[in-house]
Amino acid sequence: MQRLFAPVFERYNLLQHPFYLAWNEGRLTKEQMAVYAGEYGSFIQLISEGWQAAGEPAIAKEEEDHYVLWKSFAESLGTENSGASIKEVNELVNSVRNSFGSGTTALGALYAFEAQQPFTASSKLEGLKEHYSQWNADETYFTIHQTDFEEPALLEEKINSLSKEEKLVAALACEETCSLLWNALTGIMEHTASIA
Repeated sequence: MQRLFAPVFERYNLLQHPFYLAWNEGRLTKEQMAVYAGEYGSFIQLISEGWQAAGEPAIAKEEEDHYVLWKSFAESLGTENSGASIKEVNELVNSVRNSFGSGTTALGALYAFEAQQPFTASSKLEGLKEHYSQWNADETYFTIHQTDFEEPALLEEKINSLSKEEKLVAALACEETCSLLWNALTGIMEHTASIA
């Protein structure tokens, strides 16, 4: 299926972010990945709220369970959801929380994440298996998301059914969230550079 808002995803393709490239090449330390797991968890925790705003309570409930899996990943690295203490992660969390206050902006913000997740989950899972198996990290979160194309397809369907004006609002929310997801990874990478 053709991805909506393709130019935005080309500009903010998370697979090309230096942090995920380092992950996939085996260049992250356990401490760096632990910081990532703890910080990024504050964003993952909000995904269920987005699906609730999008009118999908059953998926919202699933996402609550997925957050538990994310916490297991973090705990297997010796950390927990530490909240968004890194500036760029905090900006992401605040923006997404605001976007999830409306059904239209929730669709765009969710799509920014969900459309990329099967690809990033697959890449991260591959990296965990190939380079970091000695850490015994809990890979369950990534395993279940690497083939999850149904959720982005549902979001595309919902966005396509919006009016022209609403579609523009959703597109702007998607672009903002894509940018902030990228920036959050940059913030995490800069914050953890001293422990590399």
